[in-house]
Amino acid sequence: MSGSELAAITLAQAASPSATPSAVAEADFHPVTGDAAPSDGRTELVAAYVLMWVLLLGFVWLTWNRQRRLAARLTELERALTPANSDSEQAPP
Repeated sequence: MSGSELAAITLAQAASPSATPSAVAEADFHPVTGDAAPSDGRTELVAAYVLMWVLLLGFVWLTWNRQRRLAARLTELERALTPANSDSEQAPP
């Protein structure tokens, strides 16, 4: 079977659908039973905003904490190197 024959068969099948769109829509419709009130999504929206703020503030806090520890370590290393640098500068070449 060549590609053109396959394309012709596919087009013929698409041209004559077995069911109309309204029949498919009616077959897929299932009414809601019970007293379930529809949700407008406000609760989910607020929860999403709260989650994003918590994640952002957690990231900022972790970054600030890591920066504070790095600054303390840098100060410690500078103090450790200061006596070594002052001794080497005073020694004759």
